[in-house]
Amino acid sequence: MESFKIQILETVIVFFTFVTIKLLIKYFVRMTVLNSYFKNVERKDILKIINLFLFVIFCIIIIAIWSVKQNQILVFVSSILTVLGVALFAEMSILSNLTACVILFFQHPIKIGDIIKITSEGREIEGELTEISYFFIFIKTTDNSTLTIPNSLLLKSSFLIKDNNDL
Repeated sequence: MESFKIQILETVIVFFTFVTIKLLIKYFVRMTVLNSYFKNVERKDILKIINLFLFVIFCIIIIAIWSVKQNQILVFVSSILTVLGVALFAEMSILSNLTACVILFFQHPIKIGDIIKITSEGREIEGELTEISYFFIFIKTTDNSTLTIPNSLLLKSSFLIKDNNDL
């Protein structure tokens, strides 16, 4: 019975830590949006991605507290981290595009409505950035067609952001 009390206490501590971290990240994202007004459209998407990652970590910790032996936890966590590491560095991976989406949100100067000129594989593509989703950016070209580019490819390519006042 004593071990259940410890597990319940650990679960309560992990839960409150999870809620606190979630609130801090929500505040951090909100401050990022306030400092760069143009990122407001992507705010909900970024919070969904971050909340998913936090929830997975929370579940792993709760499983570790309640059922998995400590020596099995190390094998399980190292296996998960290995798979995630390989997936994050794969060229067209889903996780690499999700990671690129988060990077575009927090650290990149592009915003919806910008006219950008991308140089990739010797080709130049120019158009208006119309949407940034989890996996792709959408560019409306000068001939009114829509081009989709994976987020990870945008981070690998060089591009020019044209000033809208010059148009």
